[in-house]
Amino acid sequence: MGLLLNVDYGDALVRARALRVLRASGVRAVGVEEAVDAYYVHYRSPIFGGRASSPVWERFLMTYVKSHYYGAISAVSKLNHKASLEAAVRLLRAFESYLRYLDSYGRALFGRGAREAWAVAMKQIRRHLGDPADVLELYRLFKRLGEVLGRGRSDSPGALALSVASDPRRVRLSRILAKALSLSSRLGALLDGVWGLGEEEERAYGSLHRLRRAALYAKALALGAPPLFLHKAASAELPVYRRVGGGDRGVYLLVDKSGSMYGALGGVEKIAVAAAYAIAVLRRFKNVVIRFFDAEVYDPVSDVERLVEVLTRVAASGGTDITQAVEAAVEDAESRELRGYVLAVVTDGEDDRLNPLAVREARAVFRDVVFVLLGAQKPPPHARAVWISPNDLRLAGAASAVI
Repeated sequence: MGLLLNVDYGDALVRARALRVLRASGVRAVGVEEAVDAYYVHYRSPIFGGRASSPVWERFLMTYVKSHYYGAISAVSKLNHKASLEAAVRLLRAFESYLRYLDSYGRALFGRGAREAWAVAMKQIRRHLGDPADVLELYRLFKRLGEVLGRGRSDSPGALALSVASDPRRVRLSRILAKALSLSSRLGALLDGVWGLGEEEERAYGSLHRLRRAALYAKALALGAPPLFLHKAASAELPVYRRVGGGDRGVYLLVDKSGSMYGALGGVEKIAVAAAYAIAVLRRFKNVVIRFFDAEVYDPVSDVERLVEVLTRVAASGGTDITQAVEAAVEDAESRELRGYVLAVVTDGEDDRLNPLAVREARAVFRDVVFVLLGAQKPPPHARAVWISPNDLRLAGAASAVI
């Protein structure tokens, strides 16, 4: 039994996946057969022709497959295990909610009652799977974010898009990341060389046009052995120095996400600017620890999924405790023996209770302590500061439009 002709319902792997769907969904009104259908209708291009044990499930599934919801969701779930699993879980929850409606109002098989019942079915599908346009928009956003952050920093943008799309509030907050992405490239360039965050010079080889940063050996060649100098210049073998991300050194980034960060700076939410800065750091440096904080300090962010989770699930509170965040960073750095890291705090500075002693203690553990201030606030003692102004954001916005 089963609707799909291109699925072996008795196969061990097929059943194992179905059982995993059932466990993740927590539904009790369906069995393994429905779970297999729900998973493989998303994982493969379905070939229908079999018979379902439940006529209600068959009609529900066929209604879904013929809808625009399925077209959008299958586009991000095909041959993707995690996205198919997420879609299957949400489809089964929608079906169980629909069955509750039928139990409450009766199972009308024809006439107006039937039309209302299937309108409810589509309503439940939308409630659990989200708006199709949002699914596609979020998928493109998370995929691009994973590409920008680099290999290993994104798991399944399709599954992440499906998990976010069903909650309108999370969809709105996720769009902060879209703004952050558009700002991140230029924002990193605006700060480039201003404070040398975790940068160092590495010896490389180049041609004559890079002579301004030539090593002393290259300059000696120019004076003492001009023929050899010209040969190395022509073959791009002149020893020169270039600025790179800080090698084995790293960046410990604390990002303020308190309630005040959801206000605007130059027409852009400050939390979007802070996220853009975090993305710029992740793009440039390999050894990065990112932690968000408000009245409490959250676990480190290491990938796209966790970044989205923190920004969209944790409610923006009104409190800001920079002291606690700095102390947590110091404790973490000492326990993990992070040597040579720079501590950077991205904040709007709206915290009157900041203890200067915490910053002073951080300087003993980190190579440097820098406050990236969104606005014109004064930095605390014992720390250097970089200001991001509305003018910087206007320049970044213009640059991102060109990019």
